[in-house]
Amino acid sequence: MVVLKFLKSVDIFKGLGDDQLKKIEKGCQEKEYHIGNRLFAEGEDSDRLWIVADGQVDLRFDLPGREASAKNTIFSITTAQTLGWSSFVPPKKYKLSAYCASRTCKIIQIENGFLLGLFEKDARMGYRVITNLTGVASMHFHQLQNSATGPPVAGIKVTVHLATCGIAAGARPVMTALMEELYDSGRQDIKVESGGCIGKCGSEPNVTVEIDGEETIIYQKMTPEKIRQVFREHLLKGQVQEKYKLA
Repeated sequence: MVVLKFLKSVDIFKGLGDDQLKKIEKGCQEKEYHIGNRLFAEGEDSDRLWIVADGQVDLRFDLPGREASAKNTIFSITTAQTLGWSSFVPPKKYKLSAYCASRTCKIIQIENGFLLGLFEKDARMGYRVITNLTGVASMHFHQLQNSATGPPVAGIKVTVHLATCGIAAGARPVMTALMEELYDSGRQDIKVESGGCIGKCGSEPNVTVEIDGEETIIYQKMTPEKIRQVFREHLLKGQVQEKYKLA
């Protein structure tokens, strides 16, 4: 069972009295997760708070069509820290996915509706918790901002080979189309760069796709239309376009 001593240490409950914490304790549900288990996914409805009682939880962005990777971690939280502030803010959707990052994670869940019921009866409790929660949300925003201004966290690289032979075969329009797709997607984890000749002049324009943990793929005789398909199907959905691969 949850004990008052622990609840007193939780970031969003700082400043509450024992009587108030006893009421909150009645709504606590304890769960255990193992390393790699997902607590919730980006885009799911957010309807509860998650408090780490023991262990570490990573907040990550998931890449469509690919397994979750610790390399996509934005930030982590540990004992007595809270997730799920979005349950109090429309549209009440999780902004990232959460994974157990230690051998085990002991988590306390408290449903949003239960807390709001307590706040209606005790406005001081509600004011204190929401004030603390605002501080937690602000900290998370700063961590997200720091991550956004740092180096890319995911390993996806696309190289358009722009040697003389590639340019003559039409590689520049291919690069333009690729950059347009990247811009429209809003993805920050895909790096696009130019490269030299790979010795396959007869198959130009060539484009190399490198994704961490996967086989490197070289696509041949690319056109703007083909590279758009490669971007949407391979890079975004994980489906290699076999018909365009260099033999």
